[in-house]
Amino acid sequence: MLVRSFDPNALFPAHEGTILAQGVFSAEEIGAPFGCAFGVLKPGMAQKPERVPVAKLYYVRTGEATLRIEDEERVIREGDVVFIPANLWHTVRNHTDSDFSTFALWWTPAGGEQ
Repeated sequence: MLVRSFDPNALFPAHEGTILAQGVFSAEEIGAPFGCAFGVLKPGMAQKPERVPVAKLYYVRTGEATLRIEDEERVIREGDVVFIPANLWHTVRNHTDSDFSTFALWWTPAGGEQ
C-alpha cells in the first residue's frame, strides 16, 4: 500500500516558479499513464499561462481562485473538480487572501488530442 499526504514543507517552485507543487506518485512508481501532484497558489500568485498537449483534472482542496480557459473565466472553489482539455490555453490566479490548493492529474489523451 502506498499512501502520500500533503506536506507544506515539501512544496517546491514549479511552472517556472509561478506555483508551488509537491509530487505525489510518479507514473513509473505506480505504473500509471498519468502524473499527479498537489499544487498551491499563495495569495496573489498566478500560474504562468500555458497550452500543453495533456488534459488535466483539478480537484480544489482549499480556497478559491479564478480559472481562465481560452476566453472563459470562472471562480473555482473548495470541492470543485475541473477538467481542462488538452491544447487549450489556461491559467489559474489566486485572487484571495488565503492559500488555494489543488490535487491535479494529467495525461496525454488517446489519439493525442481531446
